[in-house]
Order: sequence, then structure tokens, then C-alpha cells
Amino acid sequence: MSATEAVARIVVGTARAVVRRLPTRLKKALDDRLFGAIFQVTRVTNDAYGWRPPVEAPGAPEAKE
Repeated sequence: MSATEAVARIVVGTARAVVRRLPTRLKKALDDRLFGAIFQVTRVTNDAYGWRPPVEAPGAPEAKE
């Protein structure tokens, strides 16, 4: 087992032990927050999926602001 894997196992094991000792309401709040964050990132990423900026024709006059 590499040092990185050993550290990862210790961190994950410690996090699991801490979560087991948390009150139910706090566990639910953390779970909801984590799910919400993942859902938001996924939604924002997928909203622009396949979108391409409009192609301007060569020689077309530029839009003035």
C-alpha cells in the first residue's frame, strides 16, 4: 500500500467515524447540502452542453455598441 493510499484511508476512516457520532439532524443537513451542491454544479454544467456561439459570416459588418 502506498503512502498516499494509507493517508487517504486514514482520512476517510476518520471522517466516517466523525459522521457516525453526529446527531441525525446534522447528518441530514450535511447530506442535503452536499447533494444540493453536486446537483447545482451538474445542472449548471449541463445547461450549456452543446451550445456554440453563433458563427459570424466572413465580411459581415461588425456590430457597433
